[in-house]
Order: sequence, then C-alpha cells, then structure tokens
Amino acid sequence: MNPHTLTHRPQTHSLLQSGLRQLWPADVSRLRLDHHPRIDGADAAALLVQAPGASYWLPDTGEFLLVTPWRRRPELVTVHTFGAFGNEPLLLDAVFAQAEADGRAGLVLVDVNETRQPKFYARHRFERLEEIVTYTHRFPSRLGAMYREPDLAFARVDIGEPALLRAVEELDHAAFPWFWWNSGPEFHAYLADPSVELWAGVLGDDVVAYIGITSYRRWGHLDRIATLPGLQGRGIGRAALSFAAGRLAELGARQVALSTQGRNQRSRTLYQQSGFQRTPRDDYAIHARVFDRARIHAPAGCDPARADT
Repeated sequence: MNPHTLTHRPQTHSLLQSGLRQLWPADVSRLRLDHHPRIDGADAAALLVQAPGASYWLPDTGEFLLVTPWRRRPELVTVHTFGAFGNEPLLLDAVFAQAEADGRAGLVLVDVNETRQPKFYARHRFERLEEIVTYTHRFPSRLGAMYREPDLAFARVDIGEPALLRAVEELDHAAFPWFWWNSGPEFHAYLADPSVELWAGVLGDDVVAYIGITSYRRWGHLDRIATLPGLQGRGIGRAALSFAAGRLAELGARQVALSTQGRNQRSRTLYQQSGFQRTPRDDYAIHARVFDRARIHAPAGCDPARADT
C-alpha cells in the first residue's frame, strides 16, 4: 500500500486541496509531539498500524487525529489522541468520512481524559450513548466473606486454555449488548497485562459467570463481571462479586473500585446492596458518531452480523 494515497475515501481531490493527508508511521517524525502529555513518536507509530488509513494529519501545521480500534474491535474506532488546534473540525470531518467509508459502525469518544462542552458533541453529531457511573468499596476483605454459592467454583483463565477462554468470550457476548462486547484480541491483550487476572465461574461443566480484576498495590479494580443471563437472580452474581473482592484483598487491595453503565439497574442494585459507595467525581460518558444504528444499538446476545440472531 502506498502510504501517501487515500484508501476507501470519497472526495479525494477536495481533501488533497485542503492539505489533509492520511497519517502513516512514516509521517510521525513530522507531528507536533515534543510536549504532548500522552504520547510520543514510538507510541504513535505503534498505534497507527492498528487501524491503517483511519488517522489524518495536516503536514503544514503538524496537527493530527490518531484513530485506533475501540476495544480492539475493527468494526468500531475511536480517536485515541487529539493533536489538533484550529483545524480540529476539518480533521474530524476527515476521520468521520473515512470511518463511514470503511464500514465502521461508529466512531467512539470517551470523555475521561478530555471532557468537552455539549456544543462540541452536537456540532459533530455525536450521540451520548451511555453514562458510566463509578463505585468504591473500602472493605474488600469483608465483602470477600459475604457471599458464597456452594456449587460454584472459580477457575483461573489464561491464554494457554483456549476452550475456557472461548467459553468466557461467549458468555460475555450473551450477557452484554453488542456495543460492549469484548473481542478475542481484547481478551488476549487484557491477559497479557501482569496486573490482571481473569476468572471463570463454573457450575458443573458450564461457565456461568466470569470476572476480570486488576490489582495496583493497595488498590484494586473490578474490570468486568458477568453472569449467564438465564441464571441471573440465583446468587451467582453476588458470589462472583464476593470472590473478586476477596481475591483483590488477597493481592493487597484495601479498596476496590468499579464502573458500570448508568442504565444497568440490576448491577447498580447489586453493588449498592454489597456496600459499594458512589464516586460521582469519577463518572464519565461514552459518545459516538453513529454510522450503523442496528449494530450500535443491538441488544445483549444479538450478533448483528448474523441474520438468525
């Protein structure tokens, strides 16, 4: 592929006239990264190969938008890094058009690192998909002893056990809406982090729950918790939550944090009843420029790519 040509991109001539170019690893040395707080040249070059042709820049100014897959899913992308100033709208229009032309379902923005004004999202036709609400538990060892399900066992999951990992991925897709699915590559990247543990809850011969946790010295985070939908309400989720807190306490955590979708009232009730306290200062929102509404809003257990789901 010629790194100086535009791929799958309408209105090529007008883009070239504006000075816009697709951003490739060979261009990184010309970006304005000297004082960027989040990324350096090596980082940028490594990230650009994840979604080839999705990022854009202006050679005359060094401004850029670096676009990567969201949660390592090729059907969704996100602006990983904003390096634009006066020409940000021009660059955003380019990455929107490229994402739509490439068949992406949407372009996601998470306002954790950069919270923008509502008029920014309205101007660029972003939808507010979800409010993410956060909680903290100050006594994980106590929570770890609260709930038990006698027939439920927990098995550590790693990359060397593909059948167990695949069962966890299938449960993930059954329990969460399509937009929130973890892909196989996302699970593999997650497990490559030495601070991470993934555990499957096994009932008989079936994986009926799973948890993902991250331990940071005296602080822990519950990254993901899911129960097989048909078994919800039977205490499996409580047992999984208790196991996660107990495991993090064993690893040295003195408090445990987590986040969940604001509309997920079942999970929120579970956390509140288990002693978690809200931490509104850490809440954030998920926005998306939507190109394929059927995929973005597909419900739990529904794969929009399959006609029979």
